[in-house]
Amino acid sequence: MNKTEFVDVLAKKTKLSKQKCDMFLEQLKNSILEVCSKGEEVNLRNFGKFSLQEKKERRYLNPQTKRYYISKAKKFINFKSYKNFKYAIQ
Repeated sequence: MNKTEFVDVLAKKTKLSKQKCDMFLEQLKNSILEVCSKGEEVNLRNFGKFSLQEKKERRYLNPQTKRYYISKAKKFINFKSYKNFKYAIQ
């Protein structure tokens, strides 16, 4: 399911317009990015937790050329779902 299909389902369930549902999803995404970029976590009860993670710089070997390379340090947003959400479908 892509974003457009998800917005359609959300609009039908909430009886709101597709525009409002799309705007809600965009604002939710932007808010999560804004809060996480400050180094804080977003905990949504019975759903999951969004947090900023860092990967350190590391060395790796290219097996074909036998040369070592260094990957840059990265920051990314990690999502961890809560158990009740994770195991809701059985």
